[in-house]
Amino acid sequence: MKQQFLSLGPRPWLFSLGTHLALILAVFLAGYHRFIDLTLVPLDLSPVKSAPAAYQPPPEDIWQKPMLHLPKTALPPPKPLPKPPVPVSTGAQGPVRSVAQVSQLPHFVTQAKAAYPEAARHSNVEGVVLLQVDIDSGGKVMNAQVVQSLGFGCDEAALEALQESTFTPAYDGGQPVPVRIRIPYRFKFTY
Repeated sequence: MKQQFLSLGPRPWLFSLGTHLALILAVFLAGYHRFIDLTLVPLDLSPVKSAPAAYQPPPEDIWQKPMLHLPKTALPPPKPLPKPPVPVSTGAQGPVRSVAQVSQLPHFVTQAKAAYPEAARHSNVEGVVLLQVDIDSGGKVMNAQVVQSLGFGCDEAALEALQESTFTPAYDGGQPVPVRIRIPYRFKFTY
């Protein structure tokens, strides 16, 4: 039996050789635009004309004296830290709780849509008004204030729509409790 050196015919070998040459050429051409600059850079090895002064430590007696020669400057008084928000007492319902202190958040029962103010419409204003709202244990809005303003009448429109909305109460362990949440009102053109 005659043993062949190449177990495959010439076509697969030519295809493999062509593929490898194409890959090598592609790698070469991909790096072709990056030239290596081999120009000589003249180095000036002449001695430096003015040597920097050698370091001299201060006399030993300076290290042993207290530093009394520094001028004393009056520091400005520290700024007072902002006071943390105090829970609002609502009588028999207890203090208003944060969203982290309740087991179930309130939801809209009826959500009034904010009217797009004409001033905002004419000025092409779009954005979000963020309101901080205190909702009592009955689901009614007790207090609302603007946290992130948009202007052009959008803040007032959002507050008005919020006052017309009704909510389910927040619950903590099965009991309805007052809660403070943030509600965004988005003002966006509809085309």
